[in-house]
Amino acid sequence: MTVKRVRFIQELLRFVGLEGRVHLEWISSAEAGKFVQVVTEFTETIRRLGPNPIQRTVRPFKASGPRRLGTSSAPSEAETDAESSEEPAAASHL
Repeated sequence: MTVKRVRFIQELLRFVGLEGRVHLEWISSAEAGKFVQVVTEFTETIRRLGPNPIQRTVRPFKASGPRRLGTSSAPSEAETDAESSEEPAAASHL
């Protein structure tokens, strides 16, 4: 089942232009040398592929929060202006 899922993800990534960014290898815990080799080779593959090409073409999406049924899914100008001027809340830890 794992192989089937990985193949599906590989095909999906190939479709969106991110081919070669998923790799599955069965390695025993007794195969430390093989683990090092596989990780090193895959790291080099990712470096050769370079940064995510989609990241440069897709505008960032900002979630506008929940909406009541029947209202627009896009935030109004007033909501957008208010959101951009809000200060992030400080996290508190107990």
